[in-house]
Amino acid sequence: MSAGALAAPAGVVDRFEIVATQDAYNGATPVGAAGPYVVITAIVHGRLDPAHPDNADIVDLPLAPRDADGWVRYSTDAAVLRPKLPRDARRILFYDVVNRGGRLGQGVFIGGGALTDGAAPGAHFPSLLRRGYTVVWSGWQGDVEQTGRGATAALGTRFPIATAADGKPLTGMSREEFIPDQAGGGTTLTLNHRPASMTDRSEVQFTARAAWRNADGLADYASTPSAPVTDWQYVTQPNGTVAVRFTPPAALPVAGGGTVAPDAGTIYSFVYRAAEPRVAAIGFAAVRDLLHFLKSSNTDAQGQPNPLNDMKAAPCAVGGDCPADPATNFDAVLGEGTSQSGRFLRDFLYLGFNKATDGKPVFDGLLAVIPGGRRTWTAVRFAQQGRWSRQHEDHFMQGDQFPFSYASFTDPVSGRHDGLLKRCQADSTCPKVMQIDGSFEWWGGRGSLNVTDGAGRDVPLPANVRYYFVPGTQHGGGGGVMTGLVKPPDSGSTCRFANSPVTMTPIERALAVALEHWVVHGTPPPASAHPKVADGSATQPVPVPLAGTGRVSALFVTDHVDGIPRVQLSKPYRQLVAAVDADGNETAGIATPEVAVPLATYLGWNLRGAGHAEGEGCSAAGAAIPFAVDAATKAPGDPRAPLSERYAGRADYLAKFHAATQALVRQGLLLPLDAEHIYRANAGKVSPLLLPNR
Repeated sequence: MSAGALAAPAGVVDRFEIVATQDAYNGATPVGAAGPYVVITAIVHGRLDPAHPDNADIVDLPLAPRDADGWVRYSTDAAVLRPKLPRDARRILFYDVVNRGGRLGQGVFIGGGALTDGAAPGAHFPSLLRRGYTVVWSGWQGDVEQTGRGATAALGTRFPIATAADGKPLTGMSREEFIPDQAGGGTTLTLNHRPASMTDRSEVQFTARAAWRNADGLADYASTPSAPVTDWQYVTQPNGTVAVRFTPPAALPVAGGGTVAPDAGTIYSFVYRAAEPRVAAIGFAAVRDLLHFLKSSNTDAQGQPNPLNDMKAAPCAVGGDCPADPATNFDAVLGEGTSQSGRFLRDFLYLGFNKATDGKPVFDGLLAVIPGGRRTWTAVRFAQQGRWSRQHEDHFMQGDQFPFSYASFTDPVSGRHDGLLKRCQADSTCPKVMQIDGSFEWWGGRGSLNVTDGAGRDVPLPANVRYYFVPGTQHGGGGGVMTGLVKPPDSGSTCRFANSPVTMTPIERALAVALEHWVVHGTPPPASAHPKVADGSATQPVPVPLAGTGRVSALFVTDHVDGIPRVQLSKPYRQLVAAVDADGNETAGIATPEVAVPLATYLGWNLRGAGHAEGEGCSAAGAAIPFAVDAATKAPGDPRAPLSERYAGRADYLAKFHAATQALVRQGLLLPLDAEHIYRANAGKVSPLLLPNR
């Protein structure tokens, strides 16, 4: 990086305000850790140069209020969980991207209870604290309110509002969506942005529809039949936000003719003129500059010391041959994000924010968990960062257009040439990347477009990327098969089938360790494992016994103009799903023991039930279709072998299950503690009603 660029950084941590420092877990040492941990609660006060080219993708940053130096100020919550003494640490910083302000990775990778006064991670949990990590969380989402209590509450932000050059409020058309069963019921739609006028309704388009399907069965906005919602009013809520209170229309037209009554799955679309957009994309720069500060700066811009400076004295990441006087506080920075947070990391890379002030990478390794092929709705005016596109819900929300893959190529659908790593490849700041998706991400989240192009052809991934697929899983996985008994949904439930219990988190923990070894030691991680067109394991949906066929979230080239999605139905993306065996279980990827030694058919999709837009995709859900116990209890038309023909009793099942578990341990895809205390423990709970003790 040039001396000039170093003299004029894109952004700085102006002040790292420490709110509190206290012993973690009431002073108890996590099992396996070298010593106790402490928690630092902080507020990060940052400044950004709106004219710096590295900030060019922060939409509306030049229109934000500026300080006397012409820079833009913001602040975020932060929390740091670090070894109390540097001798008990390793020089690895692990950044867990918060999800809607929550520390989602805490339960998956850290374990234990509340950071300050909960139980420390115990003997059965393979916590990253055993590895001496320093863990950091910070706010990035512009519409999550800053609290100053990041260790015990949601981590939010305080980002500026952009205004027009003449000082007047900025306005623009925006679209909101409301589905009663996804919003907790009722007929009140809370808006993400303030209306430009509480009285002028001339530009509002308020409609209701049963589904996103036109007469040709295609997911479209303009040609999908809808009914106007005419009885509505703005209301100001106690917290100052504005909502729309409405009365549903009496009937909804449906594709092909006829009408249906509105129900709990009805899609309400509200287009209006919004005002006062927050500069949401500051969140990317806030993460970039905080991590650079914690790793590489001795003081903040006000001269206050970095609270992690003593990590220079910690044992180095590789464990030997450590430099006596390291230049930075950490040797490696690893990042992880789940769902929305994983989509944030994909955007972070795509928009070029992995280049720090010194021109070096911010993250050395990234683990993106269940983002599918999507990014976030952040780097646009009037962003709605909490939204994510699915087959029925929020289908036309932004964040799911090309590029989808880490590979760069010319998209056969849109004609564009791009890739998620294009920016970082140009300036040599790409990290090592792992992404793990479950089956739902291929059905509902564009997942196949990570490894295939828009025409359905395999795409080779760059050498620094691994992609993993876990079959039979819903979004985030389930709680484990355990007894194997499947309870049908209650009458009136949103989904038609019982949810899939297949787990994902143990695989995620193993991959986090593999990522460290890859970054720190150069040890190659497990090879990518996912469905492929070449071997027939990536294919079109087929019917599954007793369940039918799921609904893939269709995608076309789509532009958003004046808040309304303009769908180019002539430009569809070909999306694929994993091939299945005769039972309906998926055959590619990392088969957990629950899928390799099944008690049911486990699906990454589910369908909405009666009263909930019946037959549409059920949001984020998978399904479990149990095997019959024996031939006498098989349902009519069920071709699947019963349990009595699969396993010679409980002991046989447990032996096969254990063998599948140990195979994953040998491949580095499962940690021994999880093999013992998740899979072996869960399998031991299988009900004798399914498998007798013989």
